Amino acid sequence: MMKRLNKLVLYISFLILIISIVAGCGTGKEAEIKKSFEKTLSMYPIKNLEDLY
Repeated sequence: MMKRLNKLVLYISFLILIISIVAGCGTGKEAEIKKSFEKTLSMYPIKNLEDLY
């Protein structure tokens, strides 16, 4: 019984570790995408894109 409990705790810890790593990588990419998008938009003199339509 104790071995099963230890394995279960180990698997849950491992799962939490994997989820936190994946979530951490996602936030870095999101910031990078926003920065790239702002850089692209800064080339245009129009502040509000709806003014183009």
